[in-house]
Formats: sequence, structure tokens, C-alpha cells
Amino acid sequence: MKSITLKKLFLLHSWVGVVTAILLFIVAFTGALAVLARPELKIWANQSLQQAQQIPNAKITELVNMYHKKVPEAFGENIHVFMPTGHNFHLLALVFESHHGDEQYQQEVLRAFEFNPHSLELVNTYYGPSKAYYANKKTDAASYIGEFHADLHLGRPIGLILTGFLGLTLLVSTVTGLFIHRKLIKEMFSFRWRKGFDVTISDGHKVMGIWGSIFNIVIGFSGAFLGLATVILLPAAAFVSFGGDQDKLIETFTAIPEPVISTVHQPTNISGILTDAQQRFPDAVILDATVMAHNDANAQVYLRLLGGEAVASQLLHYSGNGDYVTSMSSFGDIAGISIKVIEILFPLHFGNFAGLFVKMLWVLLGLSCALMPLSGMMMWLAKRTRSSNPTLSQLAYSRWNRLIIGSCGGLVLACFVLFPVQIILNFAVEGAKHNAYFGPVFFYSWLMWIVTALFWVNHKRYFRVTLLLCGLALISVLPLNMLLGVNNVLNLNSVLVAVTDVCFLFVGAVCIWGVIKTSPEHKVAIGVEAV
Repeated sequence: MKSITLKKLFLLHSWVGVVTAILLFIVAFTGALAVLARPELKIWANQSLQQAQQIPNAKITELVNMYHKKVPEAFGENIHVFMPTGHNFHLLALVFESHHGDEQYQQEVLRAFEFNPHSLELVNTYYGPSKAYYANKKTDAASYIGEFHADLHLGRPIGLILTGFLGLTLLVSTVTGLFIHRKLIKEMFSFRWRKGFDVTISDGHKVMGIWGSIFNIVIGFSGAFLGLATVILLPAAAFVSFGGDQDKLIETFTAIPEPVISTVHQPTNISGILTDAQQRFPDAVILDATVMAHNDANAQVYLRLLGGEAVASQLLHYSGNGDYVTSMSSFGDIAGISIKVIEILFPLHFGNFAGLFVKMLWVLLGLSCALMPLSGMMMWLAKRTRSSNPTLSQLAYSRWNRLIIGSCGGLVLACFVLFPVQIILNFAVEGAKHNAYFGPVFFYSWLMWIVTALFWVNHKRYFRVTLLLCGLALISVLPLNMLLGVNNVLNLNSVLVAVTDVCFLFVGAVCIWGVIKTSPEHKVAIGVEAV
């Protein structure tokens, strides 16, 4: 490859990285946490999910029949049963929808009943617009971080366009980086951590970029698609094929068509259907069930499953009498390789397809993906500060570093603070009232630390204090849990909770260890010992 072409690729690689480094860190770091948000951290955050549970299928059928009689006939058009799996809901929820509205609301409305998954006691009820119910259901720290990763809490379309664009920039940075580093094999194994800070950063950037290149390409592509599909690709497809009618497009390709109601009474065998699905796919988790035309001869039931042998989520279709019809993707029974590719993008993006080991690998690779643009930016700053003809003064260099630490380190601190706050909220605040606290705690913590960067002259000490506060936030999780008694870490059915608390303690201890290792006193002690 000609040197002039390499130079252009290097400039493109450098400037894309510098312009988007902080935003890429924000999206990649929260994405690494979002990998474990459902169900692992959601189970940790919700006490109702922390005991082993298996709701009898007959009880679910009994509840559906009982509460179906308590709602108007129109609300039986679609009945959704959301299982307390930790993927979406923490309570057993029965949702009765009416697509035609009523005299009070001229839009799609629903009546919802939520039950404790252990005692099956009615906990919450809701009546009103469908969008409000799904938008305001109880959240938690992990879900809040996961939703922030998706659209930076900027909403649609701005947030999704921005995260989709960042996926494209990650893709460009990774591909151009592979082209400009021609000695890939040698650089894959070169990490000279004793040769000084600048050399360590440079080698670390190359090692993370090369080893993580396939992961970064996959994450960049899938992130760009997930961010841009609903706000750009969907309207474009509707414009081309359906004259701009997006509702018609969705209706045409919907996975669950409306059945024709016969008005002939026939009990819907929900219990038998759930039992059959559990026997067919014993390693999968039933996320929810949709019952259409309940107790009608033409009733249809759809179960959404996750896990087992399927990489992506799948839909099982049953007739109301319990006969198995077919298994299909979440997009329905649509043929074509493009559908197969699209349906695996979401599990591939979050590592949710092959167990906890792959998830942990995704977390580590996600963290390296977050550090890669930052290390590249630090190399860019060092080159312009320490070259023979520097273009940045030491004061400007310090200001840049404080900006990076305040914005990126502040984000890490804001995320970590949410976990002890979660325990306090579990103890002191009831149910969905939690939702009002996560936003202010997260954004005010982050903003406070960014503002602090303006007044902290020594950026190295500023970094150590950031690391110290992150460590203290995580170390406090286990003592708070034991003190407030919200999570019973000694319960054998809550092993995941105990392991999560220990992991928080370990990561917090690593942060404290990092503070000690980077302190001037420690470096002086090492120098004296060497002498």
C-alpha cells in the first residue's frame, strides 16, 4: 500500500478517534455493564427474583381466567402474561389490552394486574394508555444503565441516531487501524509495561485494537444497525414499499396476526401449552405468553422463549386447544437469509447467546473497546505535547486530561454509585417509586465530577481520587446489603446475589489497589527499594 494512502488512513483513524473518543467510551463502558443487566444484575437488584421460583402452570391459567372475567370484553382481545424472569419483569404480570380504546382514552389502553411471584398476592393494578404502562414500569440500576447505553436517554430519534453513528465510527476506526498497523503479528504480543507510561499506553492501544478487532467490528456493525434501523431504515422501507405508511409495513411483517373470532366457546389450554413448551425446550426460559381470542374456538397462543439451543429469541405458536403449530423467529415465519442475520444481531451485540462465560468475555472485550479510543486520544495528546515542536503546552495537556477524567471517570463513578443507591432504595422506597431517583443520582454525580475538573489543577491526583471514589462506592455494596438485610446473601437460592456482591467487592478492591500503585509515595518507595 502506498505511503500516501497509509498517511490518509492514519489521519482518518486519528481524527475519527479524537472527535468521538469520549462518546465512544461512554457508549462502550455502559454497554459492557448492560451485558449483565438482564437477568444477572436485575435479579441482584430485585428481591422478588432472588429466590428459586416455579409458578405452577395451572395457577397461571387460573389467574388468567379469574381476571379475564373482571375486565370488559374488549380487553380480552389480547392477553399478555409476562413471567418474572428478570429479563423484563420482576413480578408476574397479566396485561389485558384493548386496541380500540374506550370512552376515556381515544388510544390503545390496557388493564394490568401484577402479582408477587412467590405468594401470587396481587401487588399492583393499572388502567390507562399502553405506552404509559410499559414506559413507567419499575426499573433498577442495571436497567437504567442499559437504557442509557441504548439512546443516552436522549430518546428517539436523536439518541438512537447518535449511538448508531458511534457504531459506524467504531467500525471505521477498527478497519483503518488494522490497515495502518502492518506488523500485526508482532504488535499482537508486544506489551512493554515497564518501558514508561507512553510506551505502555501505545502498546496497550495496539494490543486491544488487534485482539479485539473482530469483536469491535461486530459490535460496531450491530450497534449501528440497532441504533439506526428503527429511525432510518424502517421509515425508508415504508416509504419505498408502502407509500410512507409505517403501520402498514409493521402489520404486513408482524409475527402475530389477529385471529378471526368464532364466538364459539372453548377453554384455552394455557397450562398444557406452557407444559409442552417446557418439555420441548427444557433449557430455554419462557419470557412471556400472548393469548389471542381467549376461550374462543379460534384462540391462538404465542410463547416467546430465550436460550436453549436457539441463538436468538424464538416464538412458539399453539392453537388454543394446546396443539403445537410451529416454532419461528421473533420476526415471524418469514423466509430469507437477511431475516436470519437480523434476528441474531441483538443477542450477538449483548453476548446473550451462549451462557455466562460468553457474557463475561463480552464484558472484558467491551471494557477494552471503551479504553481503546481513550488510549488513542492520550497518544495523540502526548505526541503534540512532547514532540520536538510541541503544539500543546503542558497547561493545555493538563486541561485535556482533566476533561477526559471528569467526563469518562465521572461516568464510571456515576454508574458505580447507582449500585449502593439501589440497595438503599430497596430498603427505603417502595416499588416503581425507585424510578424517580436513578436519573438525578446518575446525572448529578456525573455533572458534579465534570465541574470538579475545572478546579482540580493536578490531573494525576484528580485521577487517583476518581479511582478511590469508584472503589469506595463498590466496596460499600456488600456491607450495605448485610446491614440493611435487603438481600439474604446466605440463602442458597441467592447464590447469584452473593457472587455479585463479592464481585463488586473485588472490583472495588482493584480500584483501591490502583490508587496505591499510582501514588507518588508508592513510586518513591519502589525507587528506594531498588536502590
